[in-house]
Amino acid sequence: MDELDEDEDEQIEVNGVPFSANKDFLVKYGTAYNLTFGENREVVLSPVEG
Repeated sequence: MDELDEDEDEQIEVNGVPFSANKDFLVKYGTAYNLTFGENREVVLSPVEG
């Protein structure tokens, strides 16, 4: 995994799984997400409504 760029990236945790995300993305879309699996066993990261 790439190292975080301290000026641009933050690490968040979703259901115990760490993710690196751009700070601008987190400000725009929030930090609360659900982690599920789709029909074809792909990982689906979706924002929590609320």
